[in-house]
Amino acid sequence: MKKHQQILLLTGLITGLTLSPVYADENLFGYTRGAETLPKGHYDLYQFTTLRAGKDEGVYRGWDAETEIEYGFSDKFQASLALNNHYFKTSGVPDLDDASHFRFGGVEAAAKYRFKSPFIDGYGLAIRPEIGFVRYDDVDGLLEHELLVGAMLIYQHNFRDDTVVFSANAGFDFTWGKMPAEQYDHELLLDGLLGLSYRFAPGWFIGGETRIHAEFPNFDLSTHEHSVVFAGPSLHYAAQRWWATASWAYQVWGNGVDEPIHHKTYAEEVRNEYRLKIGFNF
Repeated sequence: MKKHQQILLLTGLITGLTLSPVYADENLFGYTRGAETLPKGHYDLYQFTTLRAGKDEGVYRGWDAETEIEYGFSDKFQASLALNNHYFKTSGVPDLDDASHFRFGGVEAAAKYRFKSPFIDGYGLAIRPEIGFVRYDDVDGLLEHELLVGAMLIYQHNFRDDTVVFSANAGFDFTWGKMPAEQYDHELLLDGLLGLSYRFAPGWFIGGETRIHAEFPNFDLSTHEHSVVFAGPSLHYAAQRWWATASWAYQVWGNGVDEPIHHKTYAEEVRNEYRLKIGFNF
């Protein structure tokens, strides 16, 4: 092998080991999504673990485990299937029974179609439709038979040679079958998310995100159940075949019905959410 070929090979190996993959559906944030899709014929395996903790009184721990597999049918289209599970530990929380139990959360199928790529077109734009079935609610594991259908619009813009990544999401979910966990059968959920992340070293990103979530019973925008705003930091690391993201989201503002604490909502939300996401690329 000639000297210049050896240099090129060595450079390629170093680049592959030190820089994170840019054409994978890598999650830089805990909740905010990016616009990129998997290459055709590739698939990812994800494991998300979330701890939701803190109410206005008592002890509340809600553990969520999501296992997801994702496949790229083309360079612009991917689909995924996820299984969700919950574990609840509650003691002295108003309106919740003291409990320690496991619940099967449900299943969710989703897809993502990318219209624009941040690496090719200067900005990223994608849509992510989803459908799912929820057997037990995620507040304290009460029985329900919920069907959800929704979609999310995803925007992404990279700056400074892809070292700064900005993402914005806007989405909705229509749900049916909330009873008997809720007093009403169907509900509209609205979500908005913003995330900004900076690559401060090869493979490492640090950033922050904010998320607003609102729920409206009976698909009626004039019937407001609650709204909440979470914000917090995220830390991401990517190797050649796997990546991990850790995030913390704190409830900075909330508004609900008959809430005992001003500008906070704890009936269905919590004070803190801690999330660890691990992905394997194949």
